[in-house]
Amino acid sequence: MKKLLIFIALVTLAYAKYYPNALFAKVSGIASHDTLSVRAKPNWHSKKITALPPNAYVGVDECVRMGRSNWCKVHAVNHNLGQDRGYDDRLSGWVNARYLKFSSRGFVAIRGEKSCNYAIGCSGGRCRVANVFDNVTINNDRVVAINPKSYSRRVLKGIGELDIDSGGEGYPCNRRGVRIDIYLSKHHINNIGAKSSAKSFLKALENQNLSEIKSFIHPIYGITITNKISFAEPGARHFSQKSFVKFYKSGTKLDWGRNYGSGERVRKSLKSIISQLIRPVSQISKVSILHRLKGFSGLTTLKGYEFFWQGKGREAHYNWQGVVVILAKDNGKWYIVGLLRDRWVI
Repeated sequence: MKKLLIFIALVTLAYAKYYPNALFAKVSGIASHDTLSVRAKPNWHSKKITALPPNAYVGVDECVRMGRSNWCKVHAVNHNLGQDRGYDDRLSGWVNARYLKFSSRGFVAIRGEKSCNYAIGCSGGRCRVANVFDNVTINNDRVVAINPKSYSRRVLKGIGELDIDSGGEGYPCNRRGVRIDIYLSKHHINNIGAKSSAKSFLKALENQNLSEIKSFIHPIYGITITNKISFAEPGARHFSQKSFVKFYKSGTKLDWGRNYGSGERVRKSLKSIISQLIRPVSQISKVSILHRLKGFSGLTTLKGYEFFWQGKGREAHYNWQGVVVILAKDNGKWYIVGLLRDRWVI
């Protein structure tokens, strides 16, 4: 019985899911004259179905770990990039993930729906998806706003615009994917580092700019805020972008757990808790990097910082306030997922 349980555990581990947010991939890391083998099963010895040329663009169904390698099941995507498409009719098969560069942005098919939907990005097994006609606002031939909805990654399949039934009209989605990409590159996807993003967030808190604060909150995961010194302690509250705005405006008193000293329940509004965190960004005296980040299930790319404000007077060294900011990277942008106040006052 023990051997059977060990065998089952090993099989389960071997087929553990990897790259849960990948919708697409491009063949990368092979020589220009080489190809990437596509196999019937996720291992080197399985039958070869076809081969992918360098930079071939494919959709990703799932990825698993087999032995020491990660393998992904991929399918053809009519991306209209002009690459060699001789593999299309034979492709769906497994490739070594070592030679794939992943993406979670592009046209997707939603299970049970037929429409032009575009994935903005995925995190924690959920994806932000916008219908290119209903959720994307265009003025003067440019995208000016996107209002995506959240979907489970499991109900999505990466496709190309030319894979959508157009009724013979060519581009059924009016090439809006190109305009969406331009908008995201200019407005949402940027190369600002985690530390700079955290500082910008603290500046938004200082200015009490609610719309800007909201834009920093992770669009899928949301944000966890606590009045304690650990996110794992009772009393931590979780908010989505929408619920954060709701409670911030309403002034409703929430339960934040017990006070360390008196043991009494801390009942304060979200705005009151946030006000405790506000300090002039220009007066930050020190920034420390946090190396142990736990309690944020489903998020893999995390960074944490603690910002310090020095106290005043003869005992300033023992009189300071700190704010811990935890960030997660989603499709190129750093979002805030955790926030707590740290302090030491004699």
